[in-house]
Amino acid sequence: MMDSNKFEYFDVTADIGIRAWGNTINELFENAAIAVTSLIIDPNNIEKKIQKDIQVHGNDLSSLLINWITELLILRDSEGILFSSLKVEISKDKKSLRVKALGNNAFSVKFEMDIKAITYSLFELEKKNGGYYLQFVLDI
Repeated sequence: MMDSNKFEYFDVTADIGIRAWGNTINELFENAAIAVTSLIIDPNNIEKKIQKDIQVHGNDLSSLLINWITELLILRDSEGILFSSLKVEISKDKKSLRVKALGNNAFSVKFEMDIKAITYSLFELEKKNGGYYLQFVLDI
């Protein structure tokens, strides 16, 4: 792993970028999701009242990550749920994942930032320094 950080943000004109790290691919996907949530609201302020089992599919690891973050944004918009605890398990073929997610209804919460979507702009996903590295841009 590059360092002890799980994620950081970087400036992109009119958007925001995220870099995330993980010792495992599962941890990387968890850290990416928490990084996105942290832009919306502090995950420490989200109670763990609702448990949801989530399944996501993709054509490869990159599309799986894009679909994973998209699914979280859809759940935020359609069901008003944000998650503070995520346990990701990616399949051996790296084309699907299952998640046990804990969170709470966030309809009454004032969001810090409105995230519209994840993009493929500046997208990178690679094994690096004994761990995994990810970079992506969010449309805000």
